[in-house]
Amino acid sequence: MKVGIQLFSVKEALAKDPKGTLRQVAELGYRYIEPFCHPQPGDETSFGLYMGLEEARAFLKEVGLQVVGVHYYPLGCEGFEAFCQYYNSLGVEQVGSGGAHFPGGQSDVLAKCALMAKDAEIAQKHGLRYYYHNHYREYQEFGGKQVIQLIMENTPETVCYELDTFWAARGGVDPVKELDRWQSRLIPLMHQKDFSKAARVPVNIWEYLRQDFPITQEFDQTTRLLELYAEVGTGLLPIQDYIDAGNRVGIQYVLLEQDKTQIGEMASIEASMKAFRKFHGTQWDS
Repeated sequence: MKVGIQLFSVKEALAKDPKGTLRQVAELGYRYIEPFCHPQPGDETSFGLYMGLEEARAFLKEVGLQVVGVHYYPLGCEGFEAFCQYYNSLGVEQVGSGGAHFPGGQSDVLAKCALMAKDAEIAQKHGLRYYYHNHYREYQEFGGKQVIQLIMENTPETVCYELDTFWAARGGVDPVKELDRWQSRLIPLMHQKDFSKAARVPVNIWEYLRQDFPITQEFDQTTRLLELYAEVGTGLLPIQDYIDAGNRVGIQYVLLEQDKTQIGEMASIEASMKAFRKFHGTQWDS
């Protein structure tokens, strides 16, 4: 399993100085990246790399970075097809939704499943696999079924799954079992964050949040406390177990991600890289 990084980890630096930030990411030793974006029609610079196609192609080659997946928001957005064309031209194999919210319950999930199916069809037309990335809210239950189960049951098999082990654990499930459970729908990427040993709440968010609560995007932000996040490999999650399970089911890339940090973005991704090197079953370069 190769180690890469989700660029949300350096979102503030990236917005200020895209090329300088990507160059620093490469100089630290990261080789595999997953950008994120809100694609706008007619604007290639909105596709996550802040560069037009030919400029991005040349720059990625120069600094030695490879895009292995890309998150976009929201489902069904107008710029999605051009976004797919762009990343297919860069030789990327998969793109996917960075997540959705379902405050309207089961009917909301089903409506967004329809959008995923349409987006997956567009991605497939451009030679790309399509995936959905979870947070804890996909482990909320409506009508006795978890949101992730409703998604998998109500979308075609062209809608695949990128498991975020941190968020699965926050959702009260065992990420190892989740990798086995959805093995047939997984893409070759998984996300890894870490939960702080100093956090004053349990890992499982449902131990203090009602399962039937309508989780809006605004409310969701209030649950993402700075104190919850540790540099990857310094917290309390059993990450070696996740790596072992990921290797067993064929995950090719584990993408480190840091939503929030107390030490600054570049220092954080460097600290995560150093801490993550203690795990076995991983590879850092090509």
